[in-house]
Amino acid sequence: MRRWARRVALALVVLLVVLAVPVVWIEGYCRTSRAADAQRPARLVDAPGYARRESDSYLSFPEWGIVYAYDDLAGVLAQGNESDFAYGRWIAGFWQTYCALNRVVTAHEATGLDTQIMLYTIGWSFTAELGIKGAYEKTVGRLFEWIRGPEKTAEDAFAQRDLHDYAVFLRQTPWYAYPFGPRLRAYWRETPLSAVRWRHWPRKLERRVEFSLEYGVKALYAAVIGYASNTALGLADLEIQTVVVGLTPADVAAEPSIKILRELGGGRTLVVTPRYQTYTDLLIRLARRGRDIAEIAGNDRILITVLAPIGSLPPLAGARSLFELPIQSRPAERRVGLDVPVAELAATIRALERAGATVEHVYDY
Repeated sequence: MRRWARRVALALVVLLVVLAVPVVWIEGYCRTSRAADAQRPARLVDAPGYARRESDSYLSFPEWGIVYAYDDLAGVLAQGNESDFAYGRWIAGFWQTYCALNRVVTAHEATGLDTQIMLYTIGWSFTAELGIKGAYEKTVGRLFEWIRGPEKTAEDAFAQRDLHDYAVFLRQTPWYAYPFGPRLRAYWRETPLSAVRWRHWPRKLERRVEFSLEYGVKALYAAVIGYASNTALGLADLEIQTVVVGLTPADVAAEPSIKILRELGGGRTLVVTPRYQTYTDLLIRLARRGRDIAEIAGNDRILITVLAPIGSLPPLAGARSLFELPIQSRPAERRVGLDVPVAELAATIRALERAGATVEHVYDY
């Protein structure tokens, strides 16, 4: 009993050290001493519920980075196998971008405790998930891929399709709302337990065990995290307020998601719209129509990511690059994180599109 107690104690110590390493690194190394900020302009709107923390734009990227990891994995599976994916690169990318963005945020304000807890929780979960999955797929999974041969099974095809749907789902909805249980039942219903080739049988059985374990664990974990999130933080606010310059009745007619709150004078209009990917798509369409943005939720700077060809970006007024990440499934492109003045956001979108780059996401607050 003493021997087992020592082993359990040692395992707990090792676990605590592993969990503490990223916290110590982020909180100790990835910070900027807060200097006296230059006087910021007064907000254009002074009303309850309008202003949001500036840090929420920058520190929402690590969570979105997980979305992009699944999207990249789906792209890799469309061309190859699970064992081809760069699991370690994505784990490192999560913590490296969190570090870079935490430096930007701490130069101006303290990070909210709720945000820190959320980011460390999803960071540890993401690291554990990809670490375990990567170790399995590059050893046992690769062996079963070799036995199967180049032709994929129905189980492989289902997993690839569902992973793509999952990545799309995450662009507008929290991961824990994904129907893992129903999708697991659909997996067993839609993949016939038969094989054209005898060598497919080992892979079919191995994939059924792997997929069932993965989605079963995720279904349970999602139920716990969803309950905890809604209980501790409440439901997320699904709308955001923006001051648009030059908005016309034709714009409002073309964009039914825009609700005008009031006119502010000087051609500026306060509107409320949906958040998340819908918000990005709306801002891009407004920028294409020549409209500009004066302020978003009381803030004058914002984070965006861009999918751009390898090479330099065009000159962008007031913008600075914060990080770059490779995209394994699209090696000719890279993901670039830009810190952009809100007043130049629409002009930045227009300049990037003229240069052949794609504005992937505007990280609302």
